[in-house]
Amino acid sequence: MLDYNGKNEIIFHFNKKHLEDSNIPMWVIKTKGQTFYVHHVDVSPNVGFSTKETPDNPTTKGSIKIKGELKIYNLDDKIYAEIS
Repeated sequence: MLDYNGKNEIIFHFNKKHLEDSNIPMWVIKTKGQTFYVHHVDVSPNVGFSTKETPDNPTTKGSIKIKGELKIYNLDDKIYAEIS
């Protein structure tokens, strides 16, 4: 398990490649210069978020930006994320 203690900027968005192949993780999470491809994201109640629009980006036009603590773990050969 990877644990990013403290409040970090976490950005996540839908992975369009998942539409072509359902074995590819549905979500992309970025924090501290690292990218994770995850199958499921749990966000604790009362964690605020904002949106990040990137209209000039050829692939991702927008994403969700959260300040929180991120935990990434592997369960049954699938990657999961928790944000609190």
